[in-house]
Amino acid sequence: MNDRSPQSSTPAGRRVLVVGAGGGIGRALVGRLLTQGTAVIGAGRDVDALESVAGLESRHRLDARDPDATESLVGSLHQDTPLDGIVNLAGCISLKPAHMVSTQEWNETIATKLTTAFSCVKAAGRHLKGGGSVVLVSTVAAGTGLSNHEAIAAAGAGVEGLARAAAATYAARGLRFNVVAPGLVDTPLASKITGSERALEHSRKMHPLGRIGIADDVAPAIAWLLSSDADWVTGQTIGIDGGLGALRVPAS
Repeated sequence: MNDRSPQSSTPAGRRVLVVGAGGGIGRALVGRLLTQGTAVIGAGRDVDALESVAGLESRHRLDARDPDATESLVGSLHQDTPLDGIVNLAGCISLKPAHMVSTQEWNETIATKLTTAFSCVKAAGRHLKGGGSVVLVSTVAAGTGLSNHEAIAAAGAGVEGLARAAAATYAARGLRFNVVAPGLVDTPLASKITGSERALEHSRKMHPLGRIGIADDVAPAIAWLLSSDADWVTGQTIGIDGGLGALRVPAS
């Protein structure tokens, strides 16, 4: 029987790669993991953002849209000291109706949201042979019909399908794949929305709990999925969305 004592459930002594550690959710997650005793490696395209994140074991420039580069980094890190988990926080927000999305915007959305997730899944499948936890990020729009979300919803749905398939493929080795699907979260990535009081108020009203999310709403769920408390959880998508994905509250 596996030990599920409080002492065993924290990620202390674990080593995790966070792609996108310099973003809003990334910073919140890194802080939480460090408090729990996890060693965190940060990676991403914005090295300046990574430099401002305190406590990282190391920082690496990585464009996770390149599966080969991602696999190479994970292999190098895992060879030094085994990795216990990978988190992909690379993302983008493209809110346009389909007929206004350019081919370039479509390709960028798929590359940033879905290809980066595939890169992390592929790297984990190649190198994390002793098991571990991979956490990907989708969007509430993947499972809820939200207008003007066609591109990001398609990419998010791809992430969720990818995680379920990978969870089945690698379950026998104890390698878990799960997804968190946030609603609108107040991070620099969402500044075009949160910077407009009209758009922000509309977003608040969309979420049944009456507010948009903050990074610290999402980070605890990711940390939990990385921990041994979630050792029997795989192939799941967890909505962290203020009720947007599941509830329909009558207008007051």
